[in-house]
Amino acid sequence: MNIIESFRISFQALLTNKLRAALTMLGIVIGVGAVIGMLAIGNGFQGFLNSQFDQLGIGTVYVAPFIDTNRIDVLQTASLTSADARAIMQPGRAPSVQSVAIEWSDNVQVLANGQRGTYSVRALSPSFFTISPQDLAAGRLLNANDEENRARVAVIGRSVAENLYGGLEIAFGQRIGLNGVQFEIVGVLSNPPGQVSVGSDPAEAIFIPYETGITRLFRNQTTDLINVSFMTVKAVDRDRIDAAVREITTILREQHRLTYQDNDFTIINPEQFAQQASAVIGAFNAFLGIVAGISLLVGGIGIMNIMLVSVTERTKEIGLRKAVGARRSDILMQFLIEAVVLCLIGSAIGIFLGYGLSLVGTWVLVNLFQAEGAQATVQLANVLLASGIAAAIGIAFGFFPALTAARLNPIEALRTE
Repeated sequence: MNIIESFRISFQALLTNKLRAALTMLGIVIGVGAVIGMLAIGNGFQGFLNSQFDQLGIGTVYVAPFIDTNRIDVLQTASLTSADARAIMQPGRAPSVQSVAIEWSDNVQVLANGQRGTYSVRALSPSFFTISPQDLAAGRLLNANDEENRARVAVIGRSVAENLYGGLEIAFGQRIGLNGVQFEIVGVLSNPPGQVSVGSDPAEAIFIPYETGITRLFRNQTTDLINVSFMTVKAVDRDRIDAAVREITTILREQHRLTYQDNDFTIINPEQFAQQASAVIGAFNAFLGIVAGISLLVGGIGIMNIMLVSVTERTKEIGLRKAVGARRSDILMQFLIEAVVLCLIGSAIGIFLGYGLSLVGTWVLVNLFQAEGAQATVQLANVLLASGIAAAIGIAFGFFPALTAARLNPIEALRTE
């Protein structure tokens, strides 16, 4: 008997008992659909998290004047200053560091275009815009001359321009009052709201030169130990981020004259969070795979059961085929193909179910979890994996019933009523 004829007979046998075949395939359908759909959702969420961490800047670390009060000496206080940034950028001291930006930020009272409000003002060094590029709608970004001259100039975010002036182009060149100090708007950012950032959302913030902010707006808020809210440090490349962290730690401990004490600062590495998030999602996908695997196992047991029933029902047919010359291998192959066909049909239906789950997953991620840009995508590798597992289950669980059929004595089979 050729393979095509075996498949034809298999389909005919399944069509004879449609409801039974459908119920038998249910476990395979659910298992394959769960594997494909859940992996698609996991990949979509992973892509969303990666994009968020990319906005923070993989290859960039942040230093903040925070201490762990549970571990550190109660007499020790946090410390981080602009002098620390200059020490890091001294030639040869931190070869893995490319650039450093410092910032002090706080909310201030804003008066502009006859309107009052409270906005976040970020006084930062111009290198910030090199480390974290921003899109301009009009004007320019802050530069070294602004910093050196303590110029009263500002770059404002998109939402600030729209709220206070009614438009991006209109805001350019206008005056804005920050705690009573007048600044000229020399640039307007076009970045939409919602950008992930350490510090306030750039679209909702006002940027001024660091020295201007420290001397004119925030001079009563800083101290000799802390005059930097946080420091953004960019490594030479992504592979040297760990070396950069070690160099920064060494320099800051020397700057702060720490010997046996704990660090009086905290270094935040977004790449570590990205790796941790990937590990969590990987574990979650593995858990879902185990659950789907159990469903496939149950489906496989159901197939074995129904194939054994089929062997019992078709005992006389088996005996007749053996009497006219069918070999054991023919009978074995026939029933094995029927089990595989049952699994492959269930797998095909499960693929469509998995695709539907991925669409539902995308909607849930975007609308319920506010994960804009998350797209649960069905990958070909996952489809092939699920289909391969389904076929393997058909072979594994169909082999025993097929072997049982092949071993039947033709004379005893023909006597069966």
